[in-house]
Amino acid sequence: VVAADIDLSLLYLFAVSSLGVYGIILAGWSSNSRYSFMGAVRSAAQMISYEIAMGFVILGVCLCSGSLSLTTIVASQCYIASWYALPLLPLFVVFFVSILAETNRAPFDLPEA
Repeated sequence: VVAADIDLSLLYLFAVSSLGVYGIILAGWSSNSRYSFMGAVRSAAQMISYEIAMGFVILGVCLCSGSLSLTTIVASQCYIASWYALPLLPLFVVFFVSILAETNRAPFDLPEA
């Protein structure tokens, strides 16, 4: 059961997930220090670069499914043989690395260093 089936739900998901960049910039700016603001800009640039890579990977999945609706994308992969991770294996690797970088896991934990 889906609460709200939006046709552009994938774009909505990306818009909400990219709001974390504003928090980093505002945290660096509110400290009223030039160096912490430059560090915040560097961290925000790192997050944006990985979100761009994730966006291109998701674009490949949208082309395979023919829809931007998450319900349609999930329904088109109902069997193991029809999973998009198998034919789009290079994109899956790029997505996995982008997810690790987006969550600041090792070896991408540079902002916490």
